[in-house]
Amino acid sequence: MRRPPWLRPLLFGASAAIPVLGAAAAFYGPGLARTGVWPAPLDDVYIHFGFARAAALGHPFSWIPGNGYSSGGTSLTYPLVLAPGYLLGFRGPWLGLFAALVACASLLDLCRSLRRLLAPRAPGGGPAARSSRWVAWVAPLFVVAVPLLDWSWFSGMEVALLGAVLGRALVAVRRAELAPPSRRPAAQLRAGLVLALLVATRPEAVALAAPLAVAVAHAAGSLSAAAALARASSPTALLLAAQAAANRAFTGEWGAAGAVRKLVLANPYPAPIEKAAEVIRNLAALRVQALESALGGPSYAWIFPLLGLVAALDRRARRLAVPLLVGAYGSLLLVALNATARYQNLRYAAPALMMLLAAAVLGTEALARRGRLAAALAAALALAALSAPAAWFPRQIDHFARASANIAGQHVEVARRLAARAPRPRRVLLGDAGAIPYLSGIPAIDGLGLGGYRGLPFARASVHGVPAVVELIERLGEGERPDVFALYPSWWVGLADVFGRRVDAVKIEDNVMCAADEKVIYEADWSALAPPGDRRDGAVDQLDVADLVDERAHGYAFPSPRGGWVVAAVLPDGDGGAPRFDAGRLIPEGREQSFAIAPPAALAGGPAALALRTDGGGPIALGVSVERTGVLLGPGEERVEVPARPADRWSEIRVPLRDVAQGDIVRIRSIQGTFRSFHVWLLRP
Repeated sequence: MRRPPWLRPLLFGASAAIPVLGAAAAFYGPGLARTGVWPAPLDDVYIHFGFARAAALGHPFSWIPGNGYSSGGTSLTYPLVLAPGYLLGFRGPWLGLFAALVACASLLDLCRSLRRLLAPRAPGGGPAARSSRWVAWVAPLFVVAVPLLDWSWFSGMEVALLGAVLGRALVAVRRAELAPPSRRPAAQLRAGLVLALLVATRPEAVALAAPLAVAVAHAAGSLSAAAALARASSPTALLLAAQAAANRAFTGEWGAAGAVRKLVLANPYPAPIEKAAEVIRNLAALRVQALESALGGPSYAWIFPLLGLVAALDRRARRLAVPLLVGAYGSLLLVALNATARYQNLRYAAPALMMLLAAAVLGTEALARRGRLAAALAAALALAALSAPAAWFPRQIDHFARASANIAGQHVEVARRLAARAPRPRRVLLGDAGAIPYLSGIPAIDGLGLGGYRGLPFARASVHGVPAVVELIERLGEGERPDVFALYPSWWVGLADVFGRRVDAVKIEDNVMCAADEKVIYEADWSALAPPGDRRDGAVDQLDVADLVDERAHGYAFPSPRGGWVVAAVLPDGDGGAPRFDAGRLIPEGREQSFAIAPPAALAGGPAALALRTDGGGPIALGVSVERTGVLLGPGEERVEVPARPADRWSEIRVPLRDVAQGDIVRIRSIQGTFRSFHVWLLRP
């Protein structure tokens, strides 16, 4: 009896829906039971929700309406996908339910894409096709086979959406390969557009997009390979160029805030060998935990790469398998540059795992096409690969529920308490916390800079040190500065304890996800900060050291690496005035700082004096010199002896200059001892 044509698609849909929805229920159920609201195991989920809400309200690419452009979102596309959910009424934590629907739909779409890739090229197929047909039916099991990846699939982050786009990208590349010559250019361009969407969904996917573009060029056939490569790669190149240009225009940085804040290479203090050691530690942890333990341990973890290698050697599958393997390990290398790669349940390894699983599916099908014996071997390997990670399901499901309880118990609770405060807070200072502003509705400044605030370089300042963050807050008007903080005290020494008064705290038990057990609410007291735009009488130019905006304007350079560390103090001036905050940098003995004279108005050459602010300490000696167009002025470096200074007040060092003009470079070298440099004024009578 002939089967009705609708039965096969229906059965395949069921074969995909049962494992996907079953895995979703396995994770969401315990999480929901623990939290009472829709579970979110990462606070970063609420950061996406904040971007989605802003987009829904007409402020795309902004974390909070009114804060301006932010480059801190890890995905350009995901908030835009979530925004309709907000408009449909999924508000508060229940936007997570819409995100769950998106995740399940995305994984079903990935299963559909894998089925298309595994379908026989010729109608009916031969014995080889019949021996491998079963692979399309078990492909959905590969999608949900790794509990560590499932944790990320259902976390509320952009990972599941990335999986769907990845599947679409593989299908688009395959279609560009098989298209007849007359239609191949259009198919190549469509593949390029999907590859750009892949990178827009998660930036480290560029490690896959690039080799897939090469695969499109390799399959150009009778057409120009160079033109094919241009069609497949130019959309991604244009996307990255446009994103970099927007970042530069609105934030002053070419890179995204996440890269500035989290990349090991962005830290100015460690030496190159120390940065390399950190990257190697990240790689080792990712290899052992994500590519070994998560795949079933050393006895079984080799099966997935082996199946991927089989696909890479197969004539039909290699144009997809090779890019998938290169992308998997390439993305892992990129992720190892992230200082937080080893944390948050290894979520940064999720793109590499999904690429490896896709390559393994192709390899299983390629092996099964080799005949009955090879099909039996493929089935045995697939069974082992799918079964080995299963032991991790109870642990990952439990971790998902506990992490969701942590976020609900700490971040969501802090949001509730802030929203209930009277009078209502004006603005809250946070440290990369998404649930608090999203659920409380209170405007916020992210001190770590991932949220962005009116183009100020909070992300880079947070890397340099807490005092550099305070310097940026000092630039804000008094009515614009946060009046409450919600911070981890250990993260914000020098800010929370100096400018805050503890008024409340939320402490959780069984912490597996939050940065600390206790998040503290403070009332702010910024009385030690100078008014914004404050200038000294008689100063024709001034440099506020450790204020990154001022440093950039003056072309300031500090000794790096292993020098220029940011410090701060709150002290009165020598005349006994009110205590004032100032941040500065440590200039070690034998090292120098330099800056250009960049006054707000034109400055002709002539004599002047440098006034250098420092704090207490023993005797030091400085060498001061001035360069004009690369030529040293006057007698060269002049030595300045600085006696011991009291520790309870600011001290000032006066250095006369015979001739100085706009654009001159001033160099201050620490000849003896460490110079604590806080502020520089150029004075003329």
